[in-house]
Amino acid sequence: MPATWRELTAAEKRIIERLVRNASQGEIPPAWDVEQYRAAEIDTFGSLQLKPRDKADSAADMPIHPVASAYFDDKELADPYGPLVDILLFQSEGLLRELQIYRSDGGAILREIDADAMFLVTAHEAHG
Repeated sequence: MPATWRELTAAEKRIIERLVRNASQGEIPPAWDVEQYRAAEIDTFGSLQLKPRDKADSAADMPIHPVASAYFDDKELADPYGPLVDILLFQSEGLLRELQIYRSDGGAILREIDADAMFLVTAHEAHG
């Protein structure tokens, strides 16, 4: 089934922008400008396939590499042992390709992810 492409929501843009800022250490490459991307849903957790609006669908067999990751606490009260939401941003050939979102215990995500509440935001180095 072909992907159904749509505009990114404001919340999705904020999540991606926060990850991109950390991955690029403030020097955001023009190819990572979130305003230039469209999204197709991958799953019910909110994971997205990403593509620049001026590009045709990319080959599915292109290897992707993580550029940044973060966690989000999926509870109203602090719980050091409770489920976390894992958030990972991937790129391929210099373009953003995928935003993966999933809860560590496999359950449904209970709260809307707030980009400002993400923690342990980490940039990943490219390894050849």
